[in-house]
Amino acid sequence: MIKKINNYFLFFLILILFLFATFGYQSIAETLLYADDISYDKDGNIIAKGKAKIINENKIIFSDLIIYSKDKGEIILPLEFTLKGEKNNYYSGSNGYFKKNLDYGTINDVKVLLDDGSRIVGKKAKRDGNIDIITKAVYSPCSSRI
Repeated sequence: MIKKINNYFLFFLILILFLFATFGYQSIAETLLYADDISYDKDGNIIAKGKAKIINENKIIFSDLIIYSKDKGEIILPLEFTLKGEKNNYYSGSNGYFKKNLDYGTINDVKVLLDDGSRIVGKKAKRDGNIDIITKAVYSPCSSRI
């Protein structure tokens, strides 16, 4: 009888560990912020200056100035920046705004270097999940030498 209870206990322990390992870690998404100088303003926003980068899953933003609002979950990019997307596409812009997960936002004066070497240049880009809408855009299928 005790051996049977121990077997049930062991089975449920393994099941719980399996479920925790399967579902627990996949939904965790950390946002990491690196910079030469990190400070806070009066509103509690994090100000990252000098070789700043913000990393979320496999997406990275590089800029000299990144402002992160913890309360709103927003990333404000007042200076030129580069975003490396999940599919190795590079987005550059004069300024921009993103939600914390980097899937939703806007980029002004956008330049996109796609993974296959082709390029897109436009006035403004709006990211909405897996959809990028670029206004007043020009596409070049030629491989870039950048």
